[in-house]
Amino acid sequence: MKSANPENEYIPVDLRISVRRDTLRLISEMAHDMGISINDVFSFLAEDSVIDLEILEDLNEIDIPNKCSLDDLKNALLKKKLC
Repeated sequence: MKSANPENEYIPVDLRISVRRDTLRLISEMAHDMGISINDVFSFLAEDSVIDLEILEDLNEIDIPNKCSLDDLKNALLKKKLC
């Protein structure tokens, strides 16, 4: 996997994880169908799981109130689609 941003290079990480036998079978089939390694599938899955967590807005422009009601908090979260 190549990054368009040279500062965001990929760093190899050796991991030891446990998955169920059925999960490994599905991931193995996925890798085979895509013509890539199981490691690449796990890498893609990890990238996809956190891609939306990246902060895209400037936090300096966010106004944080001293206090708010529970309803205000719920409405703010719903507007940001965080819950």
